[in-house]
Amino acid sequence: MSYDEFIICGSVAFDEIMDFPSYFVKHLNPDMLHQINVSFVVDRLEKQLGGTATNIAYGTRLLTSKKISVLSAIGKDGHEFKSFFKKNKIMTNLLSVDNRMYTATGKVITDKSDNQIWGYYHGALEQAANIDITKHLKAGTLVILSATAKSAFISHLDQLATKDIDFIFDPGMTLTWISRKTLIKGINACKYLIGNDYEIESIKKTTQVNINDLLTKGVCIITTLGNRGVRYQSKELTIEVPGFIVTDPVDPTGAGDAFRGGFIASLLEKNDVVEALIWGNALASFTIEKYGTVTYRPGHLQLSQRTTKIRNSIKRMI
Repeated sequence: MSYDEFIICGSVAFDEIMDFPSYFVKHLNPDMLHQINVSFVVDRLEKQLGGTATNIAYGTRLLTSKKISVLSAIGKDGHEFKSFFKKNKIMTNLLSVDNRMYTATGKVITDKSDNQIWGYYHGALEQAANIDITKHLKAGTLVILSATAKSAFISHLDQLATKDIDFIFDPGMTLTWISRKTLIKGINACKYLIGNDYEIESIKKTTQVNINDLLTKGVCIITTLGNRGVRYQSKELTIEVPGFIVTDPVDPTGAGDAFRGGFIASLLEKNDVVEALIWGNALASFTIEKYGTVTYRPGHLQLSQRTTKIRNSIKRMI
């Protein structure tokens, strides 16, 4: 399938990113997990623009000039996002504004092993549920349904599941609340199912869906594996594409969204799926070298060097 434009259903949110200079496990008593009361004193704090829709849109825009639209909602303090999207030529006609609520905010603490603890406030993001995506779908449109407010996620999944449209189902950050029925609806209706290895295993366990049956139906499964790269499974192809190893990682936050941006941009540029996986892995490697999720901007030569290295690694594996 050839794609000409891209719509991202996801969150637009402020990110507060904190570094904990130790390991969470050293401060958790396994005999007292029924009552956790722990203070983690951090040594660094950064406030950034983020959210899944923001991050994926930004990564995609770095590598393609095709039309990109964000379907989400911001609050009365969301003017920075409007300026950011305009600067990066990302369409905002599907971006709702709630002048009463505050924009969604995520807070994350990362320890020295890159373990993370998140807290999340949805706020104005709940208003995204009122946006009708079906009015904006046409042949050649690719959609991703990523983490957003519960009401918006369910509403947009219901709309996408009734349409003959390719969409990427990205339920990983919903797994603490999503029902088995809703999860099954999403994986049966989507073109691509994406998540990290922990999320994909959780989806398998919760749904008890036969993976081979999904592949036979035409669903493609993308499992991100951190710095080890990505596994891709479809009816026609199963392959693991290695990642680009960063020697001095700074912050893992947003690497998954950067992968999605690179992968989707490559599809929009009419590349095959293996090349798209390579682009995704290469782009993800840049964001972990920077603090924040939309602060990286690789040059053409840097990107070419990393995609070439990954490409050569695949050749050595074959």
